[in-house]
Amino acid sequence: MLNDRQMHVIDLLNDKKWITGKEMAHILNVTDRTIRNDIEHINQFYDCLLISADKRKGYHIDQTLLSKQDIEPKEIIPQTSHERCVWLIQELLFKESEINLIQLQDRVFISGYSIDNDLKKIRRMISSYSSLKIVRNKNTIYLVGDEADKRKLYKDLLTEETKGNFMNLNSIADLWENFDLLEVKDILEEVCEMNDYYIRDVSFPMIMIHAGVSIERIINHNYIEDKTYNEKLKDSLEYKVAKDFFSKVSQVIHIPVIEDEVVLFSYLLLGKSGKFYNRNRKESENLKYIFYTIIDKIKEYFGIDLSNDYDLKLGLITHLQSLLERQVNNVKVTNLYLKEIKRKYPLVFEMAVHSGEVITECTGYTINENELAFLALHLGAAYERSQSMYRHRGIVIIPHNQMLSIPCVEKLKNRFGERMEILEIFHFFEELQVEQCQPDFILTTVPLKHQLDIPTLQITLFVNNEDESKVFQLLNELDNKLYHNDVVKMLKKLIKENLFHVHQTFHDTTEILNYLCDELIDNDLATKAYKEDVFKREAVSATSFMYGFAVPHSIEVSTKKSCISVLILDRSVKWGEFDVKFIILLGIRETDNHLLKIFFDWLSSIVANSKKFEQLLEVNNYEEFMKEIIA
Repeated sequence: MLNDRQMHVIDLLNDKKWITGKEMAHILNVTDRTIRNDIEHINQFYDCLLISADKRKGYHIDQTLLSKQDIEPKEIIPQTSHERCVWLIQELLFKESEINLIQLQDRVFISGYSIDNDLKKIRRMISSYSSLKIVRNKNTIYLVGDEADKRKLYKDLLTEETKGNFMNLNSIADLWENFDLLEVKDILEEVCEMNDYYIRDVSFPMIMIHAGVSIERIINHNYIEDKTYNEKLKDSLEYKVAKDFFSKVSQVIHIPVIEDEVVLFSYLLLGKSGKFYNRNRKESENLKYIFYTIIDKIKEYFGIDLSNDYDLKLGLITHLQSLLERQVNNVKVTNLYLKEIKRKYPLVFEMAVHSGEVITECTGYTINENELAFLALHLGAAYERSQSMYRHRGIVIIPHNQMLSIPCVEKLKNRFGERMEILEIFHFFEELQVEQCQPDFILTTVPLKHQLDIPTLQITLFVNNEDESKVFQLLNELDNKLYHNDVVKMLKKLIKENLFHVHQTFHDTTEILNYLCDELIDNDLATKAYKEDVFKREAVSATSFMYGFAVPHSIEVSTKKSCISVLILDRSVKWGEFDVKFIILLGIRETDNHLLKIFFDWLSSIVANSKKFEQLLEVNNYEEFMKEIIA
């Protein structure tokens, strides 16, 4: 028989193309020798070379042989300290009232010392939630605190988990190994252009998720014969786009064109444009009922309202239609990225689990984990959209009659409707009623003084160009405040102490770039190709600026991990046209491209504040530097 650890070895190998013994030993908290013995035992147990070894790459599992074995997957092992912390919080929030720490060591294969360190991190993570505490009683831990704080903690962790992943096509594409989703995206764009068909940018990631799921199903021969759709569908432009799309995809990926998938894709596009062809009114109403029940369950259980996400409604109802047809026809799907989703996005997967329970209650069908992973993709994208579409909430004080106030408010909505929401219009200021609204800002057409800590801006009744400029600046300030935590998290994550250098002396640009790039290579954060690309970029045009800093970076080659090196010189060096004392070597992994905007927004704010910039140049160590940049 195999023990739990050996079963986890199989899971780890099934989760990756190659993995070294050292990596597995670190994850499972054992020695390299134990891993070698486990693999030898696994091969003997199954009487075949299930796991092969390579001195350079490590270990690899034979998927063909694996598919012939009756192996039940074990629980997903969180592989990093941060993943364990999120996993533990999730378990305490929704699954277990308390966790036995002795049993926990066996579940995630880490030592008691590592668990103690994780608990310290969790306590830091929840320190800003005043009522929440991790209580330890001998060998058990549990989470205490107000339900409101628990839900806020969950949503904050969920925001961190989804951000830049479900709306980033590069990140979405990484989930599929059997085909290149970015190539599929290019095909869809080409077909849309050829048919003069437009898809909104915000809808595109959701549509690509659906396309990826459809292609995955076809590759795994999960076909469903369904001829019940309305024949009028074939006359629509959406059907033509879907047909052309799958025809071109079939030529590139070498899959058959499945009419049912063409129809489902057509429904998705038709719904997006506000048109529809009902297959069956009763079926349509049933799907809508399941969708809204899922939305209500997520709102009730997690405190997350996705009811106004039209793209989620279209995508999920279309997916539910396909899912239920598979249940009726007893078609089992495989989902090669199930483990990746469970491990990387456990909080999103938790929402999918509750959605699966709703489907079971409504239909009687038990939804397996592979189907849940598909649902998680839709829910993750929806939650990320809900965060990126945040509008600042405000009230307006207009002590005039309705005839005069309506044009003023309408002009504000027309000009800034995408960035702000007007909660109430009051004719006078009263502190209690304003507090009850909990606005982010107050706009007033008359002078107003109050004691509330709410930004207040006076504008004219007719909202002229000057007023628009003031409102625009106010919204930018609120944006900066809203994303301050994102900036802090990013900088703490990317700027590590071993990549920070102060009071250094170098003679020229080449010496500096060699030093910083070699440091990344030595720390296995970058390759020689990255270094060559940094020099290539510098040769095109110097990356220095008149304020006395430089931001060298690559053109095409990304680093293995996102990171930032900081170098502050005692004496400036000539860098292109300018004298430079402050150097930031930027290394952003391709899947972290969303960090670029946050980074450059932060950098521009620092440079624009000459006093702040001078203070940065005067720091003596890493701690002082971090304190300055996150203040």
